[in-house]
Amino acid sequence: MTFTERYVHTGNVALNVAEFDSPSSDAPVMVLVHGYGSNWNTWGRVVDKLAAEFHLFALDLRGMGRSASYGKGSSRQTWADDVATIIPMLSDEPVYLIGHSLGGWVTASVASDHPELISKAILVEPYSGAKSEVRKQARQRPPEQRGIRARQIRSARTPEDLAASVSEQYEGASEDSVRRISIMWFQMDPALEEGPISRSEDEETFDDMFSSIKCPILMINGAADKGGILSQEESDRIEGLIPDVRVLSWPKVGHSPHIARNHDFIRATKRFWAE
Repeated sequence: MTFTERYVHTGNVALNVAEFDSPSSDAPVMVLVHGYGSNWNTWGRVVDKLAAEFHLFALDLRGMGRSASYGKGSSRQTWADDVATIIPMLSDEPVYLIGHSLGGWVTASVASDHPELISKAILVEPYSGAKSEVRKQARQRPPEQRGIRARQIRSARTPEDLAASVSEQYEGASEDSVRRISIMWFQMDPALEEGPISRSEDEETFDDMFSSIKCPILMINGAADKGGILSQEESDRIEGLIPDVRVLSWPKVGHSPHIARNHDFIRATKRFWAE
């Protein structure tokens, strides 16, 4: 499947946008938003199949000239505002928005603040604030451990130098997935790994955001014991907040269901749209 890439300026930052050839003139528009420290290539195992049915766009949150910490709420809101600005440039109609991890938070924020832009949305292992496993783990990790990946990235001369660490974190991932993730790590700003944890992060749960979402939502979760960032308790909490939501839980995968179970992810995405 062929695609083009271009920078689109939001008024705040220029974001890279990958656009795939539309399968038809009336194909519904789908927009993919990646997770923290990544880029749109994280969707590499699903884009060809999705682009066969949807007019597909994939955004890079890492804009030209921006270096922002995962932990700063203002940065997350800026990303959400940028995505909301770009969507009308891509489609005259509400879009099918899908976000992973940090991109899941961004997707939820856009759906909450700009309901006119979204027809349906999927939250894939969304970041949910203080009660997420990633925030719990961050509080427990000493500062020296938080810098390990930053040092790995700085010392890597090629993406292949990071493959062993990727394989360790994503146990059971295919060779192609390890290669893609290694490239994403290699392109990451290592400073993102070293930002301080603010007091507000230990309190924010985004209840108002989740409860304000009006469009139908599908949430796809992995398992916390496999590296997922939502415990069953946290998943149930979010499910109770979103008015129109259904949840898929895949117990044998971790934080990247779209990578580990790409075929099931594609089927779930198409099925949810058709409902």
